[in-house]
Amino acid sequence: MAGSTLFVQQTEMKIIQKKKVAKGSMISRLNKVFFIQLIFISVATIGGVIGAAKVVEDVLIKEALIGEADYYWAHREKYVEFPLPKTMNLSGYMVFDDDYSLVPAALKGITEQYQRVEIEGKRPIAYVTQKGNEKLYLIFEEAQVSKLALYFGITPLIIVLLIVYLPAFVSFVFSKRAFSPVLKLVERLESAKISKSGIEKLKFDDIKQVGHVDVNTLIDSFEDFSLRIGQLINRERNFSRYASHELRTPLTVLRGSLSLLKRQELTPKGVELVERMQPMIEEMQALIEALLMLSRDEMIEVSDDPVLINDSLKSTIEDTVQRFDPREIKVDWQPRHLVQAYLPEQLFSIVVSNLVRNACIYSQDPVTIKVIIDGADVIIEDQGKGMNEDQLNRIMEPFYRVDEHGVEKGFGLGLSIVDMICRQCGWLIRFKSEIGAGTVVTLTLNEVEILASN
Repeated sequence: MAGSTLFVQQTEMKIIQKKKVAKGSMISRLNKVFFIQLIFISVATIGGVIGAAKVVEDVLIKEALIGEADYYWAHREKYVEFPLPKTMNLSGYMVFDDDYSLVPAALKGITEQYQRVEIEGKRPIAYVTQKGNEKLYLIFEEAQVSKLALYFGITPLIIVLLIVYLPAFVSFVFSKRAFSPVLKLVERLESAKISKSGIEKLKFDDIKQVGHVDVNTLIDSFEDFSLRIGQLINRERNFSRYASHELRTPLTVLRGSLSLLKRQELTPKGVELVERMQPMIEEMQALIEALLMLSRDEMIEVSDDPVLINDSLKSTIEDTVQRFDPREIKVDWQPRHLVQAYLPEQLFSIVVSNLVRNACIYSQDPVTIKVIIDGADVIIEDQGKGMNEDQLNRIMEPFYRVDEHGVEKGFGLGLSIVDMICRQCGWLIRFKSEIGAGTVVTLTLNEVEILASN
């Protein structure tokens, strides 16, 4: 039961982390695809217009001027007085023996056979041909042609562009409508918490739509699934809560009775039985505390006054070490700083107690545990059995024990509870271990105030 509840709480944390790192929803991706499509269509259309203008200027107009010049020279050979071309868009000039006095001055500066020139604030196209000492200049003003290109070239392209845009927009609208139930479903799931109260709010009747068979089937499955999860979580939490409280009473009686029994004169067999019962009661107490911790669904209460970490840490470690009496356990206390912080002191004590307890369990007598306070870091170091890489990767799993067949018994929940508390409080915990050399645990607290340094 406790492992299932812990799994649900860990799942809550994973979902929160996924929400924080999620980039882009389905609708944003749909918008992005639509805008990329419009950009490609626009670029292709503009490129087509520019390409068409270049074709008109560099090919059609040039070919027309060449044809016009050939036509003029052919007729001039037959008729010397054949008039120069003179239309709304085309003007012809003849230069004899490089005499430019009767033609626009800009023609004298022409260096190429086909180029633009500056005449009266305009830039028409000039085409030059020469026979003997005569030069024919054809000046083409393409303003009229540009209008024709606008009417018969650019305008149709714009119409085509709008025609292409219209179905793209319509498809976007229909796609958005098709995805809207799924998007609402995602939003509803994101707004809910994986707890009994949150799952009860997952109602999807307003999302269902006529004709969306697949979406309605998915919604029905979610409703059924959320109902079952809610019932399961409610049942497990009630069991953990009631069982834990009910077990505390007989456990208290057992601990009191055992304490009285130890004061009596017992036979060697009786002493052995008492010594066997004592650790079992302690283990049962640890399991009950774990069940209570996992069954709670309250907000973390931070202390109103700052907690002196050095004192709280030392008190917790001393209480934990006393449980292993009469073993030889020494604490090497090395505080480099005097620090305080606003934090839930009870949860901090649970974390430290579990870490020190593991250090004692997996170390051989005489045991030396080094405790260092370095700013926001609380470092607990032992010289115990140590762990390999595979064991380090699994120590936070519920019910996993590094030494399942060892003398010391346990439930494999201690570090799972530590991991859950650190996640909820925003603390960072790191393990470094080596087989035969021991383990170093670094607990990094947040918003720590350093009062003094040693």
